[in-house]
Amino acid sequence: MSLLTYALFNNVVIKLFPINLPNLWYSSDQKEQNINDINVESWICSDTSLTVKIKELGTAFSVELLSQVNQVISTDIKTLLSINDDNGLFREVLLKQGTKPLVYAQTIMPNSTITGTESMLSALGDQSLGQVLFQSPQAIRSNIEFSLVEPNSQLGQYIEQQLQQPIQDTCYIRRSVFHLNGKPLLVCECFLPELFK
Repeated sequence: MSLLTYALFNNVVIKLFPINLPNLWYSSDQKEQNINDINVESWICSDTSLTVKIKELGTAFSVELLSQVNQVISTDIKTLLSINDDNGLFREVLLKQGTKPLVYAQTIMPNSTITGTESMLSALGDQSLGQVLFQSPQAIRSNIEFSLVEPNSQLGQYIEQQLQQPIQDTCYIRRSVFHLNGKPLLVCECFLPELFK
């Protein structure tokens, strides 16, 4: 797990995790107006596990756990997940090829989701959540939404300053709601600049 928990953002020291994500999201049928690269589009709109796609690139795959903390869920996310929970588990990881981070992922799991059989989701450590979700016949995925990562946003600053990956082209993030045995969780995945080099 990363030991770095604070960072400088707009000349102010802030708590680094969990990272704030964009507020404006587009549905996948708006991709033509917002995505002009076929390779990027193939990653954003892929309905398979990113774990599998990165493994197919051919170099050792790993998951680095950055942070896992239980905290307040925003009203917007509560509405998106159709939940009454006030709190949930925020899990943040990097999906890496060798030593290179290719994807930053944040998962929000309401406290009511990580009960019973699904309590194992809170103890994944450096295991891939995608492998659990895509191998489970009880997992149902909603439509994919995507957004743009601004370089001056908290996520953009994390990518450039902490990961040392300059954002020279448009940087994208996607999200979708999964239901595992009827219990919702939100998976957000940011495609880092290194992925498209």
